[in-house]
Amino acid sequence: MGFTVILEEPENPGTIGFMARAMKNFGLSKLILVNPCPITAITRARAMHAWDVVQAAGVASSFDEAVAGFDEVIATTAKPSTDNNTTRAYLTPRELAGQVGRGSYALVFGRESRGLTSAELRKCDVVAHIEGSAYPVMNVTHAAAILFYELFSSKSSTMRTSDGREKRALVGLFSDAARSSGLRNPENAIKMFRNVISRAFISGSEAKGIAAVLSRFRK
Repeated sequence: MGFTVILEEPENPGTIGFMARAMKNFGLSKLILVNPCPITAITRARAMHAWDVVQAAGVASSFDEAVAGFDEVIATTAKPSTDNNTTRAYLTPRELAGQVGRGSYALVFGRESRGLTSAELRKCDVVAHIEGSAYPVMNVTHAAAILFYELFSSKSSTMRTSDGREKRALVGLFSDAARSSGLRNPENAIKMFRNVISRAFISGSEAKGIAAVLSRFRK
């Protein structure tokens, strides 16, 4: 599996350095910065031995450009929505670590001041949330280090789990079936199915089996 870290519109040069340092501690090297602040001597001082990660970082002009082409896009948020109709599932870092398999993954972290927007979160396949105690909002690089630790301390599974593309295909098939079923509120059913699929540990063969049933129903 391959992970790329995406830092959305970092506002502080030191944040970029600290992120690179956390990445290198856990064997990550691919970083994309979206509309970043200037990289300065502070960035280099914070990065220390991970300065090469900063030097090799890609730069994107938009969120959509940064996340294009990945099998699955994983966002992080400090404040999960309380809306029952939310379109995304929320996982703990440990739950997320048990779900990842082969494929290319984007790990998206938001701005220091306000995180990711609701529109950006809706474009992601899965959202990871770290529950705090006295202070629920964590520093973005602290949250990143926790997520990196869980991802790389978990044991690799020999079973191939379905990736984001396969899950999106399942949601597409279910959406067609729901909209043609005569349900009073098919969009709500689609949102709930998307949440279930996003949280589920589905093998590749299981994804194919579900897709076959939904395809048959659509026909």
